[in-house]
Amino acid sequence: MLWKIYKNDPEVCHYIFGTMHTSTQEAYTFAELAKKYIAKSTIYAGEMDLNLAQDYNLTSYFILKEGTTFSDLYRPKQYQKYRKIILKSLGFDLNHFELYTPFYITNLMVNMYLPKDKDEPLDHYLWNYAREAEKELTGVETLSDQIRILDNIPMAYQVKVFKDHMKNIAAMKSKIMKLNKMYERCDLKALMMATKKSMGSIRKLMIYDRNEAMTKSLIQLFNTKPSFVSLGVAHIPGKKGILSLLHQEGYKVQQIKK
Repeated sequence: MLWKIYKNDPEVCHYIFGTMHTSTQEAYTFAELAKKYIAKSTIYAGEMDLNLAQDYNLTSYFILKEGTTFSDLYRPKQYQKYRKIILKSLGFDLNHFELYTPFYITNLMVNMYLPKDKDEPLDHYLWNYAREAEKELTGVETLSDQIRILDNIPMAYQVKVFKDHMKNIAAMKSKIMKLNKMYERCDLKALMMATKKSMGSIRKLMIYDRNEAMTKSLIQLFNTKPSFVSLGVAHIPGKKGILSLLHQEGYKVQQIKK
């Protein structure tokens, strides 16, 4: 999940690491490898600046527009059915999340499927490690970038994804667990295909457009100091992935396994 990036001199290089936003044992499979190369870098860049994320209440950006509640988005009987299923299978009450978007609730459910083997998600763990190592910290995307993306996820899409999810919670949990194992095996092709499929009509917004924007940010970053970049693994492989986009810009890419 780690790649060396350079243009001319392989000794003057940067690193890109594919991370997970979860706290499972599998997510930490390559954590020690990442730490080894963080130590070789001057700058540590996360997908976004987590210091800024902590300063702002990002949860507020998942609030529905005033005058709308979550239950308004579904038929009354349908909503009550969903409420009972979630209460029984996951132990939380949809009535307590009336102000939140379907996107927020779906992600809440996904996170509850996975075990919490570690104290914090991998991306937070590596950020804190770099901070303690006194690295310069930054984000590849800005806070405004993240907010703009959230604002552009169509509500109709969010409503449909939640409904599809509720058709078979057990099957969805199984899919999430498989993704977790794919990461442990470093099965990049399977991860990329599964992520593309799950994004459906918003894959351009959530993956491809972001990959292009992040690649531009990375090139600017690489022109400063040796950098270690930690990004969600779905952004890295494939013809439209960040590694391919960097290669098109003249960078050489070499995977590191130890």
